[in-house]
Amino acid sequence: MTVTELQTIAAPYWLFEFEEEQSFEKVYCILPNISTSTQRFDEFEITDEVDVTFPYTGFYTYRIYEQTSSTNLDPELADGLCEEGRAHVWEDDSPSNEFHTTIINNIYE
Repeated sequence: MTVTELQTIAAPYWLFEFEEEQSFEKVYCILPNISTSTQRFDEFEITDEVDVTFPYTGFYTYRIYEQTSSTNLDPELADGLCEEGRAHVWEDDSPSNEFHTTIINNIYE
């Protein structure tokens, strides 16, 4: 992401809005910029069910706002939109604890 290039506040808090593209449900969170070199890109880390809970897997439109508040989750009260894009949320497949084999036994009468 490249939010720093449109940043107008000295040390903003970054408000993220994720809007699911089919249900239009929105979720919000505030994340710190963890990038070590903001001249090239900005880096954020988000964990589902820790930072925010996504209602569905699938595609989301994200919007990143800068703001002076560390608690505001309303984009209308944020100071400015710095980036908009598309995110894909999916579940990691967990390993199966079942053994699957093809049945090769036939019964004849």
